[in-house]
Amino acid sequence: MAPALRVALVNPPWLRPGHYGVRAGSRWPHFEANSARYMPYPFYLGYTASLLEGDGFQVAVFDGCAEREKDAHFLSRVVAFRPDLIIQENATASIDVDLRWAEQLTQATHARLLMSGHHVGQMKDALPKHAFLDALAGGEWEYTALEWAQRVRDGKPLAGTQGLVHRGSKGEQVEEPRRPNVKNLDTMPFPHRATLDMSRYHDNPGDLPSPSLQLIGSRGCPYTCDFCVWPQVVFNDNKYRTRSAKNIADEVEQCFRTEKGPYQSYYFDDDTFNIGDKRLAELADELVRRGLDHIPWGAMCRADTLKKDTLAKLRRAGLHAVKYGVESGNQKIVDDCGKKLDLQVLREMVAYTHSLGILTHLTFSFGLPGETRETMQQTLDLALELDPYTVQFSISTPFPGTRFYEYALSRDLLLTKDFAAYDGMSRSVVRAEGVSAEELESFLRHAYDSWDRHAAKRGGLLRRVAQDPLGAARVALANPRRAWRVATSFLTR
Repeated sequence: MAPALRVALVNPPWLRPGHYGVRAGSRWPHFEANSARYMPYPFYLGYTASLLEGDGFQVAVFDGCAEREKDAHFLSRVVAFRPDLIIQENATASIDVDLRWAEQLTQATHARLLMSGHHVGQMKDALPKHAFLDALAGGEWEYTALEWAQRVRDGKPLAGTQGLVHRGSKGEQVEEPRRPNVKNLDTMPFPHRATLDMSRYHDNPGDLPSPSLQLIGSRGCPYTCDFCVWPQVVFNDNKYRTRSAKNIADEVEQCFRTEKGPYQSYYFDDDTFNIGDKRLAELADELVRRGLDHIPWGAMCRADTLKKDTLAKLRRAGLHAVKYGVESGNQKIVDDCGKKLDLQVLREMVAYTHSLGILTHLTFSFGLPGETRETMQQTLDLALELDPYTVQFSISTPFPGTRFYEYALSRDLLLTKDFAAYDGMSRSVVRAEGVSAEELESFLRHAYDSWDRHAAKRGGLLRRVAQDPLGAARVALANPRRAWRVATSFLTR
């Protein structure tokens, strides 16, 4: 019997001075300061690895972003694995780096390489142009990658593989029909974690204790936010698909008890976790029945999709923290961007969430259609009013394939098509009708400075120093100006 083909699934390093890149597993790939810890688990690579393992392939996942590896070290690890096939995830903001990595990996290993990820739909001439790419897989691509690997192993042509982009008989790029999204998520194996250092992954709202397991309970979102890549580019619809309460609890129990992983908490990184009172009440009951309710956990949520008694039940089952996406403090902007979240309902639900002892992390974004200096201030005012445990401010980034991108392009609001600049953590590639890109970037800094002063006055500085003194020191060294402002605000309050 021939030995099993070896498949390397890779998320290559993406670095710039003082920063590390966040790519696989992220809804908006971007750079974080070296002092930060945030790193999502690469779900698509993980699920694909499990599918391949189930069909007899030998797999390993190499996450250079999570390891913050130097290029040479990452390359040497992949080469040492001696892969026959490579599956690489890409992103819009890192696509130039991704293509360089694909060429380097194939030259060093002589493996056939499948490129997958957010940006595949924009790679219209990639295969004729880049001989080192064997094929592309976009959308919800795990089963496409599995079939590609099977066909290569079995010596079958690639034509007819749903979701695959491959070369035709004359070297031209051929795009097969889109593969349907997975309907029953319970049929998927739990994602591969064995070849990864799971202590590297951090998404810990409310300071969930580390290491924290990341998992998903659903895919898709019924809401129509114009800026969101996942429903528009990855799923290509707004259908909401869920795992059963039993299936979710099985994964939690396996990771914490059967495999005895290093985890101290867990976090659901769904697009919108908290839709469906009946299902979530069943999950709470399942966690309690299995004695898993003592483990703290968090989730990415909306503030208007659950009844209060369901949230209270989840709290009794261990819910420790939630992320609520808000975007703007101006109701018209929230409505016009497709989010359609009633800000008064938000206020009421945040207050109720706090009353249960659940900590909140709220996310806001500057630069959506209709933004003005006044509406930016309304957003900052709302963030301070709601007083969450932590907050995220960013600049809205119009990724290709979204309605926001088409809106910005059609109104001459898009400033560049250099995708390397598409990092909404600190840089704007779009202007609003009434606000320049420079003003958006300046207000982003102002918002964080204002929040730092607010957090210091309520004791947030002392709390964070007490909980993580080394981490606080790293942040201070990386951001001395900001650290000085926070410290002086606290000392003079």
